[in-house]
Amino acid sequence: MGGIILFGIYIVVVYLYISKKLKNKRRGNGLCFTLVRLSPNLERYLLQNFPYYRELSNRKRRIFKCRLKKFMDSKKFETREGLKLTDEMKLLISASAIKITFGLDDYMFNNFHTFIIYPGEFYSRFSKQLSKGETNAGGVIVFSWDDLKFGYKYPDDSLNLGYHEFAHALFIEHFTTIQDDEFSRNYVRWLAFIKNKHKLNYVRQHHIFRDYAATNEQEFFAVALENFFEKPKEFKEKLPHLYLLMTKMLNQDLLKKSR
Repeated sequence: MGGIILFGIYIVVVYLYISKKLKNKRRGNGLCFTLVRLSPNLERYLLQNFPYYRELSNRKRRIFKCRLKKFMDSKKFETREGLKLTDEMKLLISASAIKITFGLDDYMFNNFHTFIIYPGEFYSRFSKQLSKGETNAGGVIVFSWDDLKFGYKYPDDSLNLGYHEFAHALFIEHFTTIQDDEFSRNYVRWLAFIKNKHKLNYVRQHHIFRDYAATNEQEFFAVALENFFEKPKEFKEKLPHLYLLMTKMLNQDLLKKSR
């Protein structure tokens, strides 16, 4: 009889533990299950080309790989102009998405289903001009492969096409549907601070971000996210309050040693 009672207590404790994990939406350590592992080649590529991944603990590496695999398997990847689709293309695009959302439980970008890759710059029917990347609210993101690679070749120049386009996708994900979460609330605070303090003009005048950031608030956020991951120390020194809001939005801070 005592054994049955102890077993019952054990089940209750496990249930409460799992429930707490599932309800905690902002830890970025959410459960992720998959029966398929990354191929040795892809894992080796991650280790060689992603310092962010190398610096994660073993437990968080497993979460990163699990999320990456689920993302790659659930999305459609297409190429244009005779470009051959490779695993490297799928991994770079997917890793961009997983990296910027690694502090969040919602990382799948469910509103986006297709990624189109051109060899280089392409003509956009939407903007009527040559473009390096484009995020469409209809669920499609378009990339220039040359520019996507360039962003990872120089990881500290504040230019990363993957981060930039997925920043736009984050905005669409959270504001085309009504959501009340930490990302949305802190983005609203971020936007209010930008407007009240005239930060678009401030960064242009002081050359903190590239001039394109001053185009509008959405482009400011996308450029800021590039800087957040590529020049976090400089970002924090020059725009400390905006940096703090971004750490809250994304639930991660690259300047903290324990990741």
